[in-house]
Amino acid sequence: MTQQQGQSLLGFVVLVVDDDADSLNAAMLVIAESFGCGVLSASSCDDALGMLDSGAHVDLVFSDVVMPNKDGVTLAKLVRERFPGVPVVLATGYPDAVDSVIGSGAIPLIKPYTIPQLHAVLTEQLGIERAPPLG
Repeated sequence: MTQQQGQSLLGFVVLVVDDDADSLNAAMLVIAESFGCGVLSASSCDDALGMLDSGAHVDLVFSDVVMPNKDGVTLAKLVRERFPGVPVVLATGYPDAVDSVIGSGAIPLIKPYTIPQLHAVLTEQLGIERAPPLG
């Protein structure tokens, strides 16, 4: 991915949700440093909903599926009900969870994913027109 491709997401705000601190920090770093996005973080479904309900500006929610109490699928359903214009991308290491993710109105991203795959999914969900490849 070129620097120009990464900057195509400059100015967008992504809410990253994961109960695992290492995974949360890694995703935040990639999205902020590689893509130029503003990043908010939450370590649970309830924390994420609290941020959204408080009026925080969020362009996209990127969450893990497996979390204690309320999982990412539940988060996606609640975000879609309360904030229908906010896209949700759910990362999962369990291919059998894909149908549940799609059923929640979210877009599945199978772990392990690459930075270009994450960039492509976020770009698509944020409705950004990509320039055609050169050559």
